[in-house]
Amino acid sequence: MHNADYLDLDGRSVFVETWQGSRPTVLCVHTAGQSGVQYRDVAAGLAGLGFGVVVADLPGHGRSEPAAGGPVSDLSWYAGWCVRLIAALDLRRPYLLGCSIGGSIALDVATRMPGELSGVVALDPSGVLGSDGRPPPLPVLEDSASPSMRDRTYYGTIEACGRSVPADRAELIAQMHCREDWHITVSDIHGALTHDIRAELADITCPVRLLAGEDDFFVPPSRVRRIADLIPHAVYELMPGIGHYPMEEIPDFAPRFERWVKDFDAASTLDEVAP
Repeated sequence: MHNADYLDLDGRSVFVETWQGSRPTVLCVHTAGQSGVQYRDVAAGLAGLGFGVVVADLPGHGRSEPAAGGPVSDLSWYAGWCVRLIAALDLRRPYLLGCSIGGSIALDVATRMPGELSGVVALDPSGVLGSDGRPPPLPVLEDSASPSMRDRTYYGTIEACGRSVPADRAELIAQMHCREDWHITVSDIHGALTHDIRAELADITCPVRLLAGEDDFFVPPSRVRRIADLIPHAVYELMPGIGHYPMEEIPDFAPRFERWVKDFDAASTLDEVAP
C-alpha cells in the first residue's frame, strides 16, 4: 500500500512516501537539488518485490520545507537528518539506497549506525573523499550558471545519462530534473566537494556495494573505486553504458537491487561476528 504524507522532523514538514512490505525497508536518498521523484519507478518496483520502501525529500527539496538554517552545504548534516528520520519512522535494519550525494549520505549514515543497517547500495557517490586542494568558496548567485539554472540542469542531465539510455528516456529524465532551486542545488554541490569521511569509513560494518556508471562524467568511476578501496568489505561494480542516474536509467533496476541484497544476505557480514 502506497502512502504519501508529511512528517514533522526538526520542527519542519518533510514529505515522505512509504510502501509497506514483508522484507526489510529500503530508504532511498536522492541526488543534489532533486527530490524523491527520482525513485518513482524504482519504489513501485521494489514494493512489488516485497520490500518496504521509504522515499523522503531532503529539507528544502521537492515538497519538504527548508532546514531551519536555510540551504544545507554539509552532507554530514543530511546524514544526521537521515538517522533521525530512521528513528522517527522506527525502521528496523533498513537498506540504504542513494545516488550521487545520496550515495555519500548513505555511507555517512552507515558510519553512524553499526549493527543497525542491512546494507548500503551507493550509486556514483559524490563526496566522501573531500576536496582536491583548497576547499571551494561558499556559493553565490553567479554560481547558478548561465543562461539559466534550468538550462544547465536540462543539458547537464542529457549529457550525464549513459549511452545505453534511449533518447526519449534521457529527455524525460532531463525534463523531470528541471524543478530545482539554485540555492539548494549549489549548496548541495558545495557539500559534495567538501564532504570528507575517509577516517570514518572503517566504522562501517554492514555490507556495502558501490556502483559506478561507466559514462558518468560527474563522478568518475576511478573516484568510486577509491572509495571502495577504503571500505575493506565493500564490493565495487562498473555499470557499462550507464551514467550518473542508474535508478532512472536502468529499466530493471528493482530486480538488480534484489540480486545485490541477496549477495548481502549470503555473505557473512561483520555485524554477525562482531563481539
